[in-house]
Amino acid sequence: MTLDFNSAEEQFDGVSSDFSPIPEGTIVDVLLTIRPGGAGPDGILKQSQRSDAQYLDCEYTVTNGEYERRKFWGNLTVAGGSLDDKGNSKAGNISKRTIRALLESCYSIDPKDMGEDAKAARTLSSYMDLNNLCAKVKIGVETYNDKENNRLDMVITPGMPEYKQPLGPDGIVKARQATPTAQGTDSPPSPQPATDQSGGKPAWA
Repeated sequence: MTLDFNSAEEQFDGVSSDFSPIPEGTIVDVLLTIRPGGAGPDGILKQSQRSDAQYLDCEYTVTNGEYERRKFWGNLTVAGGSLDDKGNSKAGNISKRTIRALLESCYSIDPKDMGEDAKAARTLSSYMDLNNLCAKVKIGVETYNDKENNRLDMVITPGMPEYKQPLGPDGIVKARQATPTAQGTDSPPSPQPATDQSGGKPAWA
């Protein structure tokens, strides 16, 4: 019996199976997943093996477009490490800015908006509130151990020309959480369907 595999598809044919990094500067919508590491008050953080730093282990999955389902990873240090002249973590200050931008990107909040709704949307009960957050980001490329890998370069927020509210894997934008009012608690707004989709469910639905 002869088994001919010449007509089989190449192993790395197509973007979905291509291990080369996404081109630097590409802007994509991503879904953020927090991978708990057992450290910190709720066991959400990971403990550095080289210092007292604790960080969020983040996985970013592209939700649509040419690079849909591609993933990249990164850490957001939230405590420990080198301190500034006020005794605050230097890396933690950088991560705070990144987290703020992720929230603004997800919920379409103008960075200059300091209204009560905007401030409430930037307030978390736990770092795990970041899990399943959607954001529009610019991708970078870094070399580690002679291998090129993707990284988060910049979060795209309202006011930037590239900004458009990011779409989740279900093809909708993520609604803001309800905020209390004098009459009680508002119901959260219904998610808005995507307006620029070609129709039908995304490939992973």
